[in-house]
Amino acid sequence: MDPRTNRSTRLCALAGLLAAACGGGSNVSNASPRIDEVPLQSTTGGTFTLDLGDFVSDREGAPLTYAVATGGGSFAGDTYSNTFDSMGEHDVEFTVSDGAKTTTGTFRVRVTSANFAVVQEDTSGLLLLDSGTESFVRIAAASAVPTFVTGLGDGRAVYHVAASSGQQLWVYDPMERRAVRLGADEEVPATYRAKTSDNRIVYTTGSGNDQHLFVWNPLTGLARDIAQGVLSSVTVLVNSSDLVFYEVGSSGQADVYGYDLTEDETFVVGDAATDEQLQDVLPNGGVVFTRIGTGGEADLFYYRVATGLVEIGSDVSAIAAHNKVYHDHGTASQVVFAARTGVVSDIYAWDPANGQSTSISGVFTAGSYDLFSAIGAGNEVVLQRVVSGTEVDAFFYDLDSATSATVRNSNDISAVLAVTSDGTTAWALVLPSGATSSLLATSLIATPVTQTWAAGGAVDDSVSQLTNGDVVAVRADGGALNVFDVSAGTWGTAITGTGLAFGGNGIDAGDFVYELTVASQTDLSMWDASATASVVVSDTTGDDAFAARTLDGTILFTRIVGTNTNTDLFVWDGTDATQLTDEGDGGLRHDHAVRGTYAGSR
Repeated sequence: MDPRTNRSTRLCALAGLLAAACGGGSNVSNASPRIDEVPLQSTTGGTFTLDLGDFVSDREGAPLTYAVATGGGSFAGDTYSNTFDSMGEHDVEFTVSDGAKTTTGTFRVRVTSANFAVVQEDTSGLLLLDSGTESFVRIAAASAVPTFVTGLGDGRAVYHVAASSGQQLWVYDPMERRAVRLGADEEVPATYRAKTSDNRIVYTTGSGNDQHLFVWNPLTGLARDIAQGVLSSVTVLVNSSDLVFYEVGSSGQADVYGYDLTEDETFVVGDAATDEQLQDVLPNGGVVFTRIGTGGEADLFYYRVATGLVEIGSDVSAIAAHNKVYHDHGTASQVVFAARTGVVSDIYAWDPANGQSTSISGVFTAGSYDLFSAIGAGNEVVLQRVVSGTEVDAFFYDLDSATSATVRNSNDISAVLAVTSDGTTAWALVLPSGATSSLLATSLIATPVTQTWAAGGAVDDSVSQLTNGDVVAVRADGGALNVFDVSAGTWGTAITGTGLAFGGNGIDAGDFVYELTVASQTDLSMWDASATASVVVSDTTGDDAFAARTLDGTILFTRIVGTNTNTDLFVWDGTDATQLTDEGDGGLRHDHAVRGTYAGSR
């Protein structure tokens, strides 16, 4: 071929391209916006924001418009924001347009924590209310009755479900939005028993006195069978080191065993030839259990891995044949117990640090019939001494300082209703039978001081303690209530009215919600401790009932609205009340009740 022909052809082609370019006929089109992969996002909750500008580009540099396709939320420019309904993984689909072409992208957001309220819907539904977003996640909806058991620190909810084959045990994971049934392969009743600090669940399967004990690990989804022959009356305790203690039947009586989760080992705690029953675990990791002694008496024993087995009170030979009754423990794991025989009941404290017992009753003359009442946060043991059928006195003994004093000694019955403290001074709340319209708050110090609420009528024989230690008391006729400020050491000014009743803790420390009757209906108000005044929670037509205080500080309450017959759930944030439930699918309405609150984080 003539070389000149090729050269001519190439020149013609080049001329054609130039002509096309000059004439606007280019075949290079506008490119769509490009979206790079967005890594998994994480937030603890609240309003989540994400600048997507770092993940999106446009070759021509055209202005870009962002929009949400699915997943909720909105854009301001290239910044996405949303408050997701609750804990879990949420997919968001979005579009980016340059005006001519549109590209679709996705990303996932992991919400890692939430404050929950567990709400029962009628008798067959169970819901998780995220109190931060006021959104519901359904746990269960069936003809069987679900019963909330406990919440785990990782957000999971544990519940039982009634079934024809026996009680079922379920665990709902809000992160994955699914539930798993524990012991499903057994097809026998399953019962929750305890939980560990790392969110493992201890449960039994079967019925009668031949049950199996399992430990379920939520991270692996596997259950470990750690014991057989477990009694129907089994007590399961978990100590601060996550050692699991339990009882197993042996020749018609119970022995005590332990299981080490870390080592996957079972060990003997007590296997005497007589019956043994668990009582409590102590702050130092020790465990207390009873054993029937050689004389038929109930003895107390202490076991700790680093110490071994020790009999409590064995240093006092005079009480060797007495029945020992465990009552409580101090902050340093001191064991408070009663030694009883015939008409004598003496209170003792046993110290595991030295194995020595102190006769608390002996401080006030031993040999009487003393009853344990309570132990304060500062280890103040309050006891009641039965003098006769018409006289009961009250005393206290401080385990740390050995300070002791008379709380009340009169010719009537001193009923100790509560022991409370602000961390500095402890107080005993005492209702005397000889002056039932006077409620006494007596300080547990060397020289006690008594503050009296003269209620103007008989005081109810139970009081309510707030989370900060304050105590709320109500007159039996509902005509007045008052709060004892444990830090100030004084009673407040009584709130008077009709149908007054304590509801629960209020929004801030020292606040409390109470019911009152106004115009033949039950309303709710809150005592605001900082403002020293009451504020209305709800006085809308209908009877209100306190349900719970959420962990993030709002008030849940219920009411039948208008002419409906169902109970709806409301929330009050300190200013406004909002109805959270209404008619559901198909116009159905449901009753709602709060069964518990807990927090979860993953």
